[in-house]
Amino acid sequence: MNDVYKELKNRLEYIKRSPEYAREQLYEAHGAIKMAHNLGAITKEQFLELDHECVADGINNPKYF
Repeated sequence: MNDVYKELKNRLEYIKRSPEYAREQLYEAHGAIKMAHNLGAITKEQFLELDHECVADGINNPKYF
């Protein structure tokens, strides 16, 4: 596991744990995930995992918003 992937994964977990669970923070994290993939800092598999966790389990999850 590379450092960028770990950092992004930790960022998502932190956002979801925080009492001020803000959709804007998830959008920012999603942008960081896309940028990391475009720059080759994370693999396609890592991107797909993080993207699903951020979008399906976060931004589009009605239990949070």
